Amino acid sequence: MASAQRWVVAVKHGVDVNLTRADPTSGAIDLDHAPRKTSDFDRNAVEEAVRLREKHGGTVRAISVGPASAKEALRDAMALGADEAILLVPPEGAGADSRLTATALAAFLGTPEGTFDVALFGEGSTDHFSGSVGPRVAAVLGRPSVCHVRKLTVDGRRLTAFRDLETGVEEIETDLPAVVTVGQEINTPRLPTFMSTLKASKSAIREVPVASLPMPAIQGWRPVLLSSVRIPTVPRKLTRVPGSDPASIAAALVGLLHGEGVDPV
Repeated sequence: MASAQRWVVAVKHGVDVNLTRADPTSGAIDLDHAPRKTSDFDRNAVEEAVRLREKHGGTVRAISVGPASAKEALRDAMALGADEAILLVPPEGAGADSRLTATALAAFLGTPEGTFDVALFGEGSTDHFSGSVGPRVAAVLGRPSVCHVRKLTVDGRRLTAFRDLETGVEEIETDLPAVVTVGQEINTPRLPTFMSTLKASKSAIREVPVASLPMPAIQGWRPVLLSSVRIPTVPRKLTRVPGSDPASIAAALVGLLHGEGVDPV
């Protein structure tokens, strides 16, 4: 394959759901101060893009939509092997929901500078997991969209993907350019080396204002706004099962379960 091939991978700097904490009294989760990291599925997408470059040549461009802090995810991508990175910066207060994110990405990828052969996305982000950004981008650009891919090969201008369905695995072939979303089954992301991390920390990341892209005016949009996040409250009945021996306790438990509409086997 020609060395001019362009592999694009989208990454998100999202909430680290494993390190969020909730107020024990109100149950509210403070997302504004929650730690953030590169979305787990996006690391698989970066790894797959780098493998495609290693096999076919070309360049890997990482791209993200968000504030300046999102550069951390782009530097992670470069430490994993991406050649360059671009941050699309939405206007302050615009709110980068899935719709705005996808529209901004599609607007950039639809320009001559954003030309790509394969655009890779994680099949969902580890914090919101809407699973809609990749397919939205494909729809706006009018490109083939292949989701939930567990194996991917490229031969010339032809892409073959194996994707998960509820009852099996489906094999799909399509022409390039194409948009692909991947799950964690597709690969095991490599660990960045000290030198690659150091190099990425010093690499330039170009910022492109979303307002400069050929896209609908965002002033009239109504992005999804998150008002609050709380842990669910599960009431407990704390019922004590009466009985003086195992047989009577078991019989009493069965009676309680029947009263709750449960039919014990």
